[in-house]
Amino acid sequence: MVRAELLGIVTTTATKVAVAVAMLGLIMTQLVFVTLIPALTRGDLGPGAAALGDDLPSVDLADRAAQLDALSPLGTTMGGGSVGLALIAIVLLGVLAGTSDDRYGGMVGAVLASPRRPRVVMGKAAAVGIVGGVVGVILALVSLLTLAGSLAITGISFAPALGELAGTSARGVLVVASLAIVGLGVGIVCRSQLTGVLVMIGILIAEPILTAVAHLVGGGAQVVWTQFLPLALAQNVIHGGSITVNGAVAIGALLAVTAAVLAAASFSLSRRDV
Repeated sequence: MVRAELLGIVTTTATKVAVAVAMLGLIMTQLVFVTLIPALTRGDLGPGAAALGDDLPSVDLADRAAQLDALSPLGTTMGGGSVGLALIAIVLLGVLAGTSDDRYGGMVGAVLASPRRPRVVMGKAAAVGIVGGVVGVILALVSLLTLAGSLAITGISFAPALGELAGTSARGVLVVASLAIVGLGVGIVCRSQLTGVLVMIGILIAEPILTAVAHLVGGGAQVVWTQFLPLALAQNVIHGGSITVNGAVAIGALLAVTAAVLAAASFSLSRRDV
């Protein structure tokens, strides 16, 4: 079943488009935050940091934390709730994989081949997880090559140890695969492609607003529960945790969210006619 699902996913035009958009979005993000902004700060391009003032974001590539942030397969961020093009493409890849069978009638054949519907969902999740993992590795390599190229141009040495590099990239691949599976679960629950896409984009847009409101109500302090929202949780996993959330706790929470969405998808598919 997993092999059949894999074949269906990799031969779908929507999958190829989603992967291409994720890669292009990541390349654009990394070129801006890892190459262009540091060049503007140094004065190699534009009027210089003094003239640009507070309009110029602060990105110091000599800093170890900035280099680790640049290794993210979702792209360098300016905060835990940042929504990037690569992130949107990854979750929509899962949504499209979860809704295409309902749209084209493939779900009937899948259920006839395996009447146990939770098993159908697990087969789809395994296939999407494999595709998401491969895409995550490609995105991690793009981020690494972009950072290495920018460091080579500026003559800055690579600060993180090899273990930190491998750990950040591996956690990033886990996040990409998990987000794709979450998108799959949302797609199966929604059934309609348009509904699934709108729900997923709504979740991604609502999180930064919720986080900002909680930040203001909390008097400027970081609110713990906002660190478990999807975007912040993904960043916490990639970077090994935050001030308020341990890295292991963040990984456990991400896996728990993924399992909960798959359970909801299995329940939804078991309760309806196909």
